[in-house]
Amino acid sequence: MRRYTTLFFFLALVIGFILFKVKYEVVEIEEKISQTLRKMKRERETIHILKAEWSHLNEPQRLQKLAEKFLDIRPMKAEQIANIRHNLTDQDPFRQIIPQTHLVSMKGEE
Repeated sequence: MRRYTTLFFFLALVIGFILFKVKYEVVEIEEKISQTLRKMKRERETIHILKAEWSHLNEPQRLQKLAEKFLDIRPMKAEQIANIRHNLTDQDPFRQIIPQTHLVSMKGEE
């Protein structure tokens, strides 16, 4: 009888230690989960702010004003447009890059 009491005592002690350890591991994992959820919420808010800023930065009126202020770009004149097909020679390496079907469609006659 005394032997069983000692055995059950040690068994209860081991089980208690295991439950104690598992409980604190679960608490630690729950803390990591809550930290991850807080980080995800912050990232979503940051993404929302960045999208709003991107929309503002890409407004056509704003870009037009910046282009006029900082770039020296003028509309293209008709004389500046050249026919690519007539400007290419047979030895021109550019001729191999552009397929012949594109050259015909660029010509505008067909």
